[in-house]
Amino acid sequence: MQLLILTKVPSYEETFESQLKQLGNEVYCSNSLITELKKEKFNKQFLSQFDGIIFSESLYDKEVEGLVQQLQYGRFKLFRRVIDMSCDEMTETNFDGLIPVDSNLERLREILLIAEISRLAFQKEDHVQQMNVKQKLSDLNLKLKQKEIVDYLIHSGNRTVSREEISRQIWNKEPNKSVLASLSKVVSKVNEKLEYECGHGAIQTVWGQGYRLRKEFFDYFENDLVEKQLAEIEE
Repeated sequence: MQLLILTKVPSYEETFESQLKQLGNEVYCSNSLITELKKEKFNKQFLSQFDGIIFSESLYDKEVEGLVQQLQYGRFKLFRRVIDMSCDEMTETNFDGLIPVDSNLERLREILLIAEISRLAFQKEDHVQQMNVKQKLSDLNLKLKQKEIVDYLIHSGNRTVSREEISRQIWNKEPNKSVLASLSKVVSKVNEKLEYECGHGAIQTVWGQGYRLRKEFFDYFENDLVEKQLAEIEE
């Protein structure tokens, strides 16, 4: 896998980084990306190359929670390095894997292998679903920017996405007044076009926070996917 280690002290991770490389992984270690993620100024394209992101034990839990929020859009496997690990943590964690700091090569290989198998299975399932979503979007007869915004919100799930984040990702520009005005206009057009399918505007405005897709819009996609799956079973 291609792995990114987020740490406050890159030099401290040399031994761990060496272990990961011995197991055949490509590793990039960074401190500056932590600041960029906190300020929502990170390069999405750069991050997309990584299969997994490892949060160092040098980061506080509260910091990690905030960083994970910024990375929800991605298809990364998320790992947390821990000093002590209880049984409860092993079963209740929201991470794809917990990596004890005293892990030897065999233990580290096992943790990463389980995550990699899960990642490959998810990629296959996710690819099929994305193809169905893209087909559905093309059926809705949306223009390019409208499709891009809806697609971005779909992949953001239940998360409310700030207007600034959407502006940077869709227009690749800083969110000035002109860009934000264009965003508002596109969202309005999308809601007009999808009112028939969803009963009302598909994109919900969360004042002071940003945009998110209404539950009815996800239901619209999910119902279509279920119908296709039932048809395949009958065949």
